[in-house]
Amino acid sequence: MNIQSLNLAKSHFTNPKNRLRADRLQRSPSPYLDGAGPPSAREQRTSKLLLALILAALLGGAPSLAIAQLANINPIKDNTLYQYVPAEGDVSNALGNHFFAGKTGMGELRRGVLAFDIAGTIPPGSTILGVTLSMNMSRTPVSTAYPIELHKLLADWGEGTSQATGEEGMGAPATPNDATWRHRFFDTIFWTNEGGDFSVIVSASQSVSVVGPYTWSSSQMVADVQDWLDNPAGNFGWLVLGDEKPTLTSKRFDTRESANPPVLSIQYIPGPRVTPTPRARPTPAPRP
Repeated sequence: MNIQSLNLAKSHFTNPKNRLRADRLQRSPSPYLDGAGPPSAREQRTSKLLLALILAALLGGAPSLAIAQLANINPIKDNTLYQYVPAEGDVSNALGNHFFAGKTGMGELRRGVLAFDIAGTIPPGSTILGVTLSMNMSRTPVSTAYPIELHKLLADWGEGTSQATGEEGMGAPATPNDATWRHRFFDTIFWTNEGGDFSVIVSASQSVSVVGPYTWSSSQMVADVQDWLDNPAGNFGWLVLGDEKPTLTSKRFDTRESANPPVLSIQYIPGPRVTPTPRARPTPAPRP
């Protein structure tokens, strides 16, 4: 995990217009100099106070100096949901170097799942400003561009000890607690819907074509991560969904076990977020 400081707000002191306004205010003659003699101490204090208030209004006040942080984190788990074929049984790829999304040349579906430890990285009460997911696509049967979507998962899932061989496209026999096409945790807990329980809302979409790195970023991803920070018990990660209409749309992505793991970059302002508490009004005394 990598956390850096970011100064998101541009100080008003660097704005030439604001410097000019402040300079003019400082050079302007005091209204108290119209009369004879120097201004009184009270008049001087009043003038300085007015100048300070005007400068504060022009410069935007202390909130403009908020410092944001940047955290770069890898998944805590990832896997592939291989479409169930009775002759092949339940397969998975918990410890493999790759996961898949899309439809193979044999017409079988593949969906990736990955999750990140948000609450263990970002201080509670922080405000999420921006989110970017970077993933390396390392193999594809064709260079045609297809959309790859992120969908918020609605139920927890597991990562056992299965590990596919070769190019990993066929998976390996599922082991206890593996996520499979039918199971959240093999072989005792099932998805409500085979292929994973996920939101119909697209958190982000990216067109993926040739081998190389790709990024996903959107306001919905910001909302997802903010929700996972505020409600850690509901953080099940994203399902990576490829184009499942034509064949040969599958794309292979590198997992956390690989040399090019997914990276989730999160910009945030450390909390806590303050919600004003309304003051209680006194109950009027009854009239005699």
